[in-house]
Amino acid sequence: MEHIYVNRSGDNAIIADYKTFLESKTLDGLVESYNKQVKCGVVGVRRQALYLMALKQEFKERLKESPVYLLEHVLGMVGPIEVIDGNIRIKE
Repeated sequence: MEHIYVNRSGDNAIIADYKTFLESKTLDGLVESYNKQVKCGVVGVRRQALYLMALKQEFKERLKESPVYLLEHVLGMVGPIEVIDGNIRIKE
């Protein structure tokens, strides 16, 4: 589940809008939103990549870790998760 992501002009504003929306969600709601993305998979739509970037930022702010990763322009997800005692755990 990966996507090649290269930052474009205007991306930061869109990510910020998604982030504002995600800030209003509970932690359970955030996990649910992430797991929905895992279920549908990375489909290659740029807006999905920007939404995943916002999810990454919000998880990092709340839990200091994220199930969304960006490594050398490769954006991906680790798979379905749950949060136990404030820590992300990958579901098996």
